[in-house]
Amino acid sequence: MERLPEELFADLVLLNGKVITVDEEETIAEAVAVKGGRILKVGSNEEIRRTIGRRTKVIDLEGKVVLPGFIDSHNHVPARVNYVDLHWVRSIDELVEKLREKAERTPKGRWILGGGFNESKLKERRFPNRYDLDRASTEHPIAVSRVGGHMGHIYNSYALNLAGITRETPDPEPPAYIERDPETREPLGNLRESAEEPLLSLMAREPRPSREEVKEALKETFRQLLSWGITTVKDPGITAEKLRAYQELLEEGELPIRVNFLVSRRGLTKRGPEGVKEKIEAIKSLGLKPGFGNEWLRFVGLKLMTDGSMSAATCALYEPYVGQPENYGIFHESMGTKEEFTEYLIEAHKAGLRVGVHAIGDRAIDVVLDAIEEALKVCPREDHRHSIEHCGLPTKEALERMRRLGVTAAASVGFGWELGDQHRSLIGPERMERYYPMRSFKEYGIKAGANFDYPVTMADVMKGIYVMVARRSETGQDLGQSQRISRMDAIRAFTINGAYLEFEEEVKGSIEPGKLADMVVLDRDILTCPEEEIKDIKVLMTIVGGEIKYQRR
Repeated sequence: MERLPEELFADLVLLNGKVITVDEEETIAEAVAVKGGRILKVGSNEEIRRTIGRRTKVIDLEGKVVLPGFIDSHNHVPARVNYVDLHWVRSIDELVEKLREKAERTPKGRWILGGGFNESKLKERRFPNRYDLDRASTEHPIAVSRVGGHMGHIYNSYALNLAGITRETPDPEPPAYIERDPETREPLGNLRESAEEPLLSLMAREPRPSREEVKEALKETFRQLLSWGITTVKDPGITAEKLRAYQELLEEGELPIRVNFLVSRRGLTKRGPEGVKEKIEAIKSLGLKPGFGNEWLRFVGLKLMTDGSMSAATCALYEPYVGQPENYGIFHESMGTKEEFTEYLIEAHKAGLRVGVHAIGDRAIDVVLDAIEEALKVCPREDHRHSIEHCGLPTKEALERMRRLGVTAAASVGFGWELGDQHRSLIGPERMERYYPMRSFKEYGIKAGANFDYPVTMADVMKGIYVMVARRSETGQDLGQSQRISRMDAIRAFTINGAYLEFEEEVKGSIEPGKLADMVVLDRDILTCPEEEIKDIKVLMTIVGGEIKYQRR
C-alpha cells in the first residue's frame, strides 16, 4: 500500500486525553490533530493515529483535559515600563522594599509606578501613605494604586512637591478627594479623581519608553497571560504607540497571543465629547471597519465610557452605596450629557462601527441601552453585536432590553475573586444577586464573554470559572448564589462566547476541524474535580496556532 505524501499528515497530534471540544453537541473526544495552525481532525485515538506521519509531533496527554484556548473579552495587556507589580505583597514593608529595588535600577527623577496591592491582605490592614513611600525613595516620584484601580493613586512626597500639592491646596469638589492628616491638613498622599490631574499631567510628560522597551514589556505580559491559558484578548483602549509595537512584534514573529482591539479616546487633542467625536471622524476618514486585520491582530471597534468603577464607589447606580446615602456614583467626563453621548454613539453606529461601552452600574447600563435603541431606530442594523463592557449590575428590565436589542456583555465576572468582598460591602447582599449575573445572561439569551479587566485584577481564568460556578470570593464570601452556572457554561464564557462577541465564532472558541488550533491542557479534570479545586487548577500547556507557546515546568 502506497504511503500518503508526508505533507498531508498532521503537524501536531494530542493523544490519550479528554478533549472538551465546546462544540454545540458538547462532544468529548480522546485526541486531536493539527495541520497548518488549524484543527485537522478531532476523534478517537485510533482515528487520530491515522494522521501521524514521520514529521508529526506527538504528545501523550496521559488522560489530561484539553480545552479551547481562553478568550479574555476585556484585557488591557499592559506594557508596563518602570512598573512594580504589588499583587503579591503582604505587608507595607514588603511593598516598600519592592519599590526600593525598582528605584535602585531607575535613573533619579524618573517616575516609578506600582499597582495591585490589597490593603485587606497587608499585615497592617491599611493603605500605605506618602511617608511609607518616602522610605522607598526620596529621589524619584512614586505613585501606587490598589487592586481594582479607579481609586486614584498614593504619591510620595517627591511627587506631591512636584505638583505643588500642600496643606494650602484647596479641597476639590466631591467625588474628588485629597486625604489629609486631620490635625495638620498635610496631604497623606492619596488623591482621587480630578485632585490628581496635576500629577497625571506630570506623569504624561515623562520621557516615553522606547519602542523596544514597550515590546519587551509586552512580551513579559504575554508570558503571564499564556501561563493562564489565554490565547486571545480584546484590548479595549489601544494607543498608537502600542499598536505600532504589536505590529512590529507580529512582523518579527514575536506576537504569541491573538489581539483584537478597540480604539478609545486616548491620544486626542480635545477633551470630553468633542474628543470622542474627533476620534469617530478619524476612524471614518480612514474607512476602518470592524474585522480589519488578520487572525493575529484585528480592529474590532470603538471604546466609549459612561460611569466610574464599583471599587471606587463611582459606578452610576439608581440606589446609593451602602453607608453613603448621598453617593449614587458618577458619569465619566468624556461622556458629556446623555444627549451628547447618544449623538456620538449614533454616529459611530451609522459609520458601521461596533461599539464597546464601559458601563458597570445599573443607571449607566440603561443610558447605554437608551442610546443603542435610538441608534437602531435611526439606522437599523442586524447583528451589530454592540457590547456593554463590564456590565456589572443590570436590572431585569435591562436584561430584557439587551436581549431584544441584540446587545452583548463583556462581563468582568473575574472581579468577584479579588474584589467581591469590597463590592458586597458597597452594594449589599440584595444587589449581589444581580452582580455580574451570568445565569441571567444565559436565561435571557444574551451572549456574555468573561474577563478580569486585567491588570485591574489578575487574569487567572480558573479563578474566574470558580467565581461563576461557586459564586464565592477569594475569602469565601457569598457573591449571589442565584447566579451560579454550570462548569460547561463557565467554560463557554471564556471560549465560544468570547469568540462570538468579536464575530469569530466560526474560527475559534471550540475545538472543531477548520478552526484555529488554540488549546490549553489542564492538570486535572475541570468537569469532575471537587468544586473547591477548580480555583487551584493549573494550565500545563498553552498552544496557539498549533505551536506550544507555554509549558509549565
